[in-house]
Amino acid sequence: MKKSNAKQVLLETLKKQYRIESIRGSDVVALNSKAILYIRYSKNVGITKNLIGKFWFGITESEYEKYCTQNLFIVCACAFAPEEIDYLVFPSQKFDQIKKDIVLRSGQWKFNLLKTNEERWFLQISNKGKYEVTQFLNYFDFSPSEFRKTYWPSLGELQPKVSKEEVVPVSDRPIPLEDELFITAKDSGNPKNFELALEKFFAEMGFRCKRIGRAGETDVLVLEPVRFIVDGKSTKRDVKSAINFTRIKRHMKEHKAEFMVIVSVGFDPAVGKDGEMEGATLIDVQTLISLLKSHKEYILSPFDYVEILRQPGIITSEKLSTLQETIQYQRDLVAKPLILIQNLDFTPRNVDEIKGRTDLYCEQNRVANIERVEMESLLVFLAHDLLGIVERKDNKYSLRFTPQSSKEKLRNTIRILCATQLDERNDNGRS
Repeated sequence: MKKSNAKQVLLETLKKQYRIESIRGSDVVALNSKAILYIRYSKNVGITKNLIGKFWFGITESEYEKYCTQNLFIVCACAFAPEEIDYLVFPSQKFDQIKKDIVLRSGQWKFNLLKTNEERWFLQISNKGKYEVTQFLNYFDFSPSEFRKTYWPSLGELQPKVSKEEVVPVSDRPIPLEDELFITAKDSGNPKNFELALEKFFAEMGFRCKRIGRAGETDVLVLEPVRFIVDGKSTKRDVKSAINFTRIKRHMKEHKAEFMVIVSVGFDPAVGKDGEMEGATLIDVQTLISLLKSHKEYILSPFDYVEILRQPGIITSEKLSTLQETIQYQRDLVAKPLILIQNLDFTPRNVDEIKGRTDLYCEQNRVANIERVEMESLLVFLAHDLLGIVERKDNKYSLRFTPQSSKEKLRNTIRILCATQLDERNDNGRS
């Protein structure tokens, strides 16, 4: 297989989404004048006991330094066969971390990319060790780093060289759900593992669900708060062939589901259009991981996610923008009682006086004002016996603690509330 073929396959695919401008042949290209790709190619040099692929790469220092400040991505094309190519895509910010451990030789940073029998990828540095880089497989988000608000592939610590073995076999220890989703989505030989990962994902997101996964059945049935089905397509590459929507729609009807969600590594645009026409929601595993990471940072209701998941077609960043707006709105709400506490003290004041103080504070700190009705609700909340932070007397409000102690009291109460275990023993006196 010629170098140009592997690169051409990539460029032809990218042309469907980007305007391609050649900077130096097919080695260095620009996408929409927003990102630069430095594309390298290598053939598989052989299979060993632990490996199904080993590839050699060299990144030229002068070429890299020329573009590294211009949203540069290193694309390593790993060719197993003419029709089987894996692409490892490294943003320059991540490669900067890697090259610190590589001795520059003949003007290049040289390393191996290794694919294990478990379909994990490692970047091996001679006489140093290796990084696991599975998350960078087919990572085609070329937006500038400041605009990446969700998923960002992680680079673990350098694993020092411990023996002559090229890769230490992966242990059976539990792995983060993000990694489990990413790995099992590409493991087409073991679809059950992807089904289990999807069940864990939807449970983590606040849904009550169960895995079915029998032959001729849907993979995951989500029961509450909204009933829908999830079908996982584990595959090494984007789904290009037609999906059997008729079968999935039959499953939806059998389970009295409101809509269907199909998850895979990615979807060809033509499949996306078919999904939209058939009323199916298509979501790639990278987006799924983005949702999970966002959820761990700020928990939203499953009802919020349902509004996204019930939209037919491929779930895009534009569709996810409403979730970011919801998160920002919730963050603003959380800040308001703290702003109110900051503008109260031991002196009793009526709502108008407090409103004037907080308006001035908000103006000076360039934050949105708290409306009067909202302020009254917050004062009642802070005066509730559960918190007891604010004293209410003769329609005037004052703090019962200093502002700093009030915030500590609020945190302490929430911590106790979350740690308290309810007595869930059977009570025969209850229906």
